[in-house]
Amino acid sequence: MYAFSDIEKGTDINMEDIEMEEITYREICPNDYRSIKKLIDEVWNLNQFCDTEKQLDDSLNIYLQSSLLNISYGKAAIQNGDVVGVLLGKDDGRQNIVRRSTAIWALAKSSVSLLLHSTKRMRRQLKGVLKISKADQKMMAVQKGDFTGHIELLIVGKNIQGAGVGKTLVRDFLSYAAQNGKCAIYVHTDTQCNYGFYDSQGFEQLDSIDVTLIDGCQMTLFLYQYTPDG
Repeated sequence: MYAFSDIEKGTDINMEDIEMEEITYREICPNDYRSIKKLIDEVWNLNQFCDTEKQLDDSLNIYLQSSLLNISYGKAAIQNGDVVGVLLGKDDGRQNIVRRSTAIWALAKSSVSLLLHSTKRMRRQLKGVLKISKADQKMMAVQKGDFTGHIELLIVGKNIQGAGVGKTLVRDFLSYAAQNGKCAIYVHTDTQCNYGFYDSQGFEQLDSIDVTLIDGCQMTLFLYQYTPDG
């Protein structure tokens, strides 16, 4: 699966408003899923590809449930009772925190529903997602190192970007991943995101590949890795 796993760039932030409410961090729970879907749509604007609320809800369910399939870690940033940031990740030496059968069933239901109600525009978008996924797999196939885990999804609300939420979530996940000894975490990102964020957090760029999507949009995909000793 291809995950848009970082922070959108180019957002103006009113830091005075951010500082008014304390940001706390805790493990995710099923009650957060609706808020996380809202956050995904806020940052990635999936509604632009959907003609109805049903299509949007199915698309967001597929995005979220696909991200939940293989994770051992899930942390949410909370401000004023709302989820304003989330990181989902996997340490390969630990058990998943979401039952796979539950996530697969929810994913299958939404996938069937979306196929039954999909439009030509949505099918074009899906082809683009599949093309990105294949390009990511191509980059992974040539890697000789042994990864110990990955960041599946990192997303921070537009109004909170720049307040250190992404940095805090990443630092906490990397600390968690290092507890079992060897730590080699990978993440996929692209030029539609603030991919330089990972450079600032000590990640190393391993590979990149250019992709042209169905609509002619061009983007560069990156594969990053973090190891404690760089």
